[in-house]
Order: sequence, then structure tokens, then C-alpha cells
Amino acid sequence: MRCLLVAFSLIASVTGAYSQEFELPTLRGSQSFLPAPGPACCSTWGGFYFGGQIGAGVASNDFRTTTQDLVAHELRQLTLEQEQQVSTWQVLGKADTRGASGGFFIGYNSPWESLILGAELNYSRTSFSSVAPMTPLSINTSAGGNNYNVNLSGGASMRITDTLTLRGRAGWDAGNFLPYAMIGVAAGRADVTRSATVTGQQNPTPPPDPNSCDPVASPPCIPFTFSESAVKNGAFIWGWSIGGGVDVMVMPHVFLRAEYEFIGFAPIWHISSVVQTGRVGVGFKFP
Repeated sequence: MRCLLVAFSLIASVTGAYSQEFELPTLRGSQSFLPAPGPACCSTWGGFYFGGQIGAGVASNDFRTTTQDLVAHELRQLTLEQEQQVSTWQVLGKADTRGASGGFFIGYNSPWESLILGAELNYSRTSFSSVAPMTPLSINTSAGGNNYNVNLSGGASMRITDTLTLRGRAGWDAGNFLPYAMIGVAAGRADVTRSATVTGQQNPTPPPDPNSCDPVASPPCIPFTFSESAVKNGAFIWGWSIGGGVDVMVMPHVFLRAEYEFIGFAPIWHISSVVQTGRVGVGFKFP
């Protein structure tokens, strides 16, 4: 028995020494082996934004065919129109006009790493007003066995008062800079007028007095006059837009903008319009 006690004492002393020399670390609830999280990554340009803008531009209007259906209606029952197609004669031309604009924009950006995709609604109050240049025509012709002196004149004007574009945008996140391209649909309002007048003589008296009619001549000399006009105020026009620009963040959530936009409108009364505008603006991006 005494020998067993001595043996146990020796084993206990050796084990105690071994455990003190090779003590294993203990887990503590206050310690963590997970790495500390880094700062969250986010885009400067993501989210909703809105702002105001001013601009200047030029509107190009093509009036060359706007009198065509008016003249065709005026002469619809005459052989003169059927054979000579007076309605296709052009007396009006093209006109460019410059004007200023002011408005607002509102949109949303969605970041895809460095690619920024978004949609934007852009409105401008404009003042592009132009009058068609006119060159009257006076032509001697024949139709249905009769001779004619035909005088054709006309007029037209167009004033674009509002433009609205819904555009998709694609940009590149370059820190405080966001260069972008855009494409979309466009709408606008315009005040439009036009008129056409056809005068002349059927079987006019031969020279030397071509401007007089002799009622006893055979065949008889018949003067004629036809005129029509039309007006639309606040007419809606539709088209498409394309352009590009750059936004620059100058303060937290505040950015400046410079852009160019091209709008092509579908013809109204055969008047086609193109509007080119340069703008600058300031915007606020929600946090």
C-alpha cells in the first residue's frame, strides 16, 4: 500500500509539471477570431436625383411640302391638278431659329460596379419660333386642252413651346465624374399655321395683254381663285432623342451638369422639325 501511494505521488507531480509547461490556451467569450469588417462599398451616383437646368439651342423646320395637301384639296376637281400636279410645286423652304430654354429633370441611377444605368424624365420650356421663307410661282401650262396662267403662293409658321423626353442613360462611374450617353422618346407642343392660295386664268388672252380676260373670246377666258388655311395651337408632336453629357459631384449630394441633346420630331402637317440643345444644370442626389 505504501508503494502505491509513492507511485501515485510521483505520477501526480510529473503530470502537474507537464501541464504547467505545456498549458493549452483557453477560449474566452470576449475574444473573437473573425477579421474586423472593412468599410461598406457603395457608388457615389446610385439612387434618386433631381435638378434644374437652362439651355440654348436651334430648331430647324422644313416647310417645303406643307402646302401640298391644301393645294390638292383646292384643285381636286380640276384637270389642271390631275395632269400638272400643281400641289407638288414648292413655294416654301426651310428655316432655322434660335432660342433659350429652362426646365427640370428627375431620375434614378442603378450602379452595376463601375457601370451606371438609369432612367430620367427631362422637361424644358422653350421658345423656338420660325416663319417659312416663301417664293411664289407663276407658271404658264396646259391641261385638258386648255391653257392656264397659274400663280401659287403660301405661308407657314411653327413655334415649339415645350419639350419632354423620357430617356435611358448609361454612364461610367469615374469618382466625382459621371460621363453618360442617353437615348429615349420625346414629346412636345407647338403652335402651327399654314395657308395656300392658287390664282390664275383659264385660256388667257394671248400676248400682248396676258393679264386680261376677254369675255367674248373663244374659248372663254375664266379667272379662278382658291385659298385655304389651317391653324393648330398647342398641338402635340412626338419623336425621339439622343445625346450625352457629364455630371460632376462638387459637394456631397450636389452635382453640376453639362449636356447636348438632339430631338427629331415626326412631321405635323408635313412640317418636320429637329431641335438641338446644349444645357447646363445643377442637381441634388438623395443620400
